[in-house]
Amino acid sequence: MERIPPNIKRLFWDVDKESVDVRVHRFYIIKRIMDYGNVEEVRWMMQNYTSEEIIEVVRKSRGISRKSAYFWSAYFRIPPGEVECLKEFSRIGPRPF
Repeated sequence: MERIPPNIKRLFWDVDKESVDVRVHRFYIIKRIMDYGNVEEVRWMMQNYTSEEIIEVVRKSRGISRKSAYFWSAYFRIPPGEVECLKEFSRIGPRPF
């Protein structure tokens, strides 16, 4: 198990930091860094994950903020229509029925 480095542990306030595995939990880690990371943490993300892995998170995640989604879609030149959290139905929120 490869653990997250000490300099990014602050981003995982809601889980047991020692149980977060860099490979197994990559989707979760990338989402957190995209939304809350600073320059150093983003640099670590770019060095430890491929562009394809990061792009997959941008495209498929409904859990990142719209602001982050727009930034990362522009950075990777992904059309906003291909980003799940920017689609119309993702903005509506849960419905009771």
